[in-house]
Amino acid sequence: MSTYCITFRIADKTVNGKTYDERYQQLVDNVYTGNGYWDETTSFLLVNSDLSTPAFAAKACKGLSAKDDIVVVFDPSDMSASYFGPIEHPEVLASFFAGLKKAA
Repeated sequence: MSTYCITFRIADKTVNGKTYDERYQQLVDNVYTGNGYWDETTSFLLVNSDLSTPAFAAKACKGLSAKDDIVVVFDPSDMSASYFGPIEHPEVLASFFAGLKKAA
């Protein structure tokens, strides 16, 4: 089982009929596993999962807006990472995570 760090920015607007609150809750529902979960801050989560980093990131981002929302998932044990959304400088993010992948 891996522990994932998730940082995100949900755009404060309605996208494809889903409000900010609906997309925020969608992300929370996507990543909640019951195996370990912490969400006391507004844009950072810690979650345990048996999925690989790319698979977990794809699951986390289901139903979000690739044009408006940003999600970065990384596993601190091996520094694998995936990102979703309009990252302005992916090369800078990749300088922290050598194997950075764009989430499907």
